[in-house]
Amino acid sequence: MIDAPALPPLARTSLSEGTAELIRERIFAGAFQAGSRLVEADIARQLGTSRGPVREALAMLRAEGLVREEKGRGTFVASLGRRDIEEIYEVRAGLESVAARLIIERNDQGALASLDQALSGMRDASAQGDRRAFVDADLALHGELCARSGNGRLLRAWEAQIGLLRTLIRIEITTLVETLDPLIVEHQRLVEEIRSGDPGRASEACWALFRGTSKLLTQGMTREGREGRHG
Repeated sequence: MIDAPALPPLARTSLSEGTAELIRERIFAGAFQAGSRLVEADIARQLGTSRGPVREALAMLRAEGLVREEKGRGTFVASLGRRDIEEIYEVRAGLESVAARLIIERNDQGALASLDQALSGMRDASAQGDRRAFVDADLALHGELCARSGNGRLLRAWEAQIGLLRTLIRIEITTLVETLDPLIVEHQRLVEEIRSGDPGRASEACWALFRGTSKLLTQGMTREGREGRHG
């Protein structure tokens, strides 16, 4: 049985979301290998927090498929490979292409204005060289797309993945891309195709964006040896 390596104490009081994000990052980085045991009490001690947020964080990660519970044994890091990443982005593409279609069908000019504003946030963050802010702006654009779909269930399905998505976007932006310009171009194309009023073009732009991101992340996993460690 492989025990997970120690986590550094958090600089500030950790909420369950922050704890989950930190563990996610360790999983995707390969620091927590498939089969590593995650002990609630140990994680709480290392992070300098109570066990409550850790318990909630592990529940989030179980829902995302990143950890598994074995009765009588505890919580373990699940096997995570190339296909898992591809599936995550196929779900994103499916949800967001439907959101784009719904916006087009309603001819929602307010939604387009909101997407333009979110895109400006990405450009501003890039101009300032602030990659952390770019992550937030990227996530905000996709969240606005789903929120403006007018479909509450679609939005809730997207929101259920938001922690996982934030971690993956952060890995992409802070470790895998040299320049942010191509990402801005891809997101601008998505907004432009929604503005075109053609659902097919909007859907293709959405799928192209996520196919590219999925490929980048899976190549990154392979390059750093993560694929072999996660199965």
